[in-house]
Amino acid sequence: MPTARAAEPVLLDPKGPVITAIACTVGAVLFLGAGGAFVYVTVRTIAGLGETGGGWVWVGAGLALAAAYVAAVGWSTVLSAREERRATLRLAALGVDATALVLTVAPAPPTNDEHPQIRLLMRVSGPGFEPFECGSDVPRFRLGGVTPGTPLPARVDPLTRAFTVGRPPAPQSPAAGGG
Repeated sequence: MPTARAAEPVLLDPKGPVITAIACTVGAVLFLGAGGAFVYVTVRTIAGLGETGGGWVWVGAGLALAAAYVAAVGWSTVLSAREERRATLRLAALGVDATALVLTVAPAPPTNDEHPQIRLLMRVSGPGFEPFECGSDVPRFRLGGVTPGTPLPARVDPLTRAFTVGRPPAPQSPAAGGG
């Protein structure tokens, strides 16, 4: 008898409505612009099959494929942005407060725009779900000061196991004065 397997945990980078709208707009422009270019180049190439040499047909086919690729990237950008926003809203509505204990900290490759990152292995536990471990790369500026053993506040969607982590709590300052 098959058993239900829990979803793989994923560290979610929450997306706000403005970022989602910008990503969807850029994706739609890419999709519509490149989709229109694909249709135009395809029609022109097919219409000119008998008039021009065979070399231009290959150029038209190459341009059509390039336009189709850009249109597919635009469409996937729209779908991805909407899914990330949906996951962010679901986590805000159904998530439970939890704790992510940092188990290991290691260097990670930089992001595409050359921001340094660290690789964290965390054990996430809280009410309403089985504890789990998850490794994720995060920008160093977000959690650069963490060390193994640091507890981080987290919010977890118990069903999808998508979660976010916050900055570590500020260190307690000794009481001023005394006496």
